[in-house]
Amino acid sequence: MLAPVYVYNIPIYIDTLTKARAFIKNGHILHPSIPTKNITAVADLGTGTGIWLEDVAKCLPNNLVYLHGFDISSAQYPSGSEIPRPGHNPIPLSVHDALHPFPTEHHGRYDLVHIRLLTAGLKYKDYATVLENARELLMPNGYLQWEEVDHTAFCTNSVPENPAITRLRQSVIGAMLKLGLWPFAPQRVHDQVSAGGFRDIQRVTYTAVGNKGIRGISQKWVAGVMRALVPASMVVTGEAGNEGQAKEVVERLVEEFDDHCLGARVLVNFGVTVGRRCD
Repeated sequence: MLAPVYVYNIPIYIDTLTKARAFIKNGHILHPSIPTKNITAVADLGTGTGIWLEDVAKCLPNNLVYLHGFDISSAQYPSGSEIPRPGHNPIPLSVHDALHPFPTEHHGRYDLVHIRLLTAGLKYKDYATVLENARELLMPNGYLQWEEVDHTAFCTNSVPENPAITRLRQSVIGAMLKLGLWPFAPQRVHDQVSAGGFRDIQRVTYTAVGNKGIRGISQKWVAGVMRALVPASMVVTGEAGNEGQAKEVVERLVEEFDDHCLGARVLVNFGVTVGRRCD
C-alpha cells in the first residue's frame, strides 16, 4: 500500500513503513557511532507516520526516553496526533515546518535529532536553514543523524544502460534543478554538517547493492519522485502544455522503467551523515 508523503508540500509516494526501516543495517536503525545508553529525548523531523520513532524506541535501552515527531503536515498522523504506546506515554506529533525556528520550549531539549528524506522539498540554501533549526533542538554534545537519497545515482545493474533509465535520471535531475531543488542531497548534508558547528562527523552510503531492505523500495521511490517532480517542471519550461499532458509523458517513462525492472535491479544510494553538536 503506497501512501502520500507530503515533504514541504510535494507528495512523494512510497511505502512509509519500509522507508523508515530501509536504513537499518546489521540491526542498527541508528549509526553505531551514536551512544544510545544515555539518550533521554529524541526528535524526528519529517516524521511522516512516526514509524521511525516507534522503531528507534525499541533500540534504546532507556524505556523512559521522550520521543517527539515533527512534520510540515499532519496528513499521515494517526488520530489525535499522537502514537499510543501501551505501558508508556504516547508519542506526540506536531505540525511544524523545519525551515522555521522551532518553539523555544523545544530548544536544547533533545540529545538526538533525526532527519530523513527532505530532499524533494529543499532548495540549495534551505539545507543550512534546516540544520540551524535542528541544531537549536539539541542539547550540548547532542547527536544529529540526517539521511537523504542521491537523485543523481538512479540506475540499474543492466549493462549497457537502458535508454529509458538514462532519460528518467536526466528528467529527475533536470526537474529538480528547474524547480530550484537540489538533487545532490547527501553531499550537501555532509558539507553543511561539517561547517555547521558539529564534530565527530561520520558519513556512510547505503546502496541497494546487496541490501534487500533498500532494494525493495528503490523502484517505488524512483517512480514516486518522477510523478512528484517532473510534471511541474515540464509545465514551467513549456515541455508540456498543461499538467495533464506532462503526467501522461511521465507515466510513459515510469511504465518503461517498470518494464525494464522486471529483469533488472534498481540501484539507488542513500547517504547518512552523523555529527555531534559542539559549542
